Amino acid sequence: MRRIVSVSIGSSKRDHTALINVRGEDFSIERIGTDGDMEKAKDLLKALDGKVSVFGMGGIGMYFWGGGRRRLVLRAARPIARIPQLTPMVDGSGAKNTLERRTIEFLAEQDAEMFKGKKVLLTSAVDRFGMAQALRDVG
Repeated sequence: MRRIVSVSIGSSKRDHTALINVRGEDFSIERIGTDGDMEKAKDLLKALDGKVSVFGMGGIGMYFWGGGRRRLVLRAARPIARIPQLTPMVDGSGAKNTLERRTIEFLAEQDAEMFKGKKVLLTSAVDRFGMAQALRDVG
């Protein structure tokens, strides 16, 4: 079984584990929050390095995207991202930039009037540039 662990600097109250099977392969997907404790997050990454298939970086992104490419590397995320030496780490910014954008485009294709002339409050437009851009483009 492959083990995927998202180490988050967010609340441990949202910790969760899910077991799934994708195309005949079993995965354990875990979210472990450190309640804002960066040192605890670093210690957890060190302890699990080489023992899990991939890390997710939660509660902090590595990049801001704009215009279809990474634009800015967040300095605060670098020390965390550099800890694992054996296990790859992803931050989700690429998925946000792609999936959220495509979801808006898909919904607009299904119902052309869904977003036309409507106002949207997207409080995290810098972190969700793809979604903000897609909302602008479709409506």
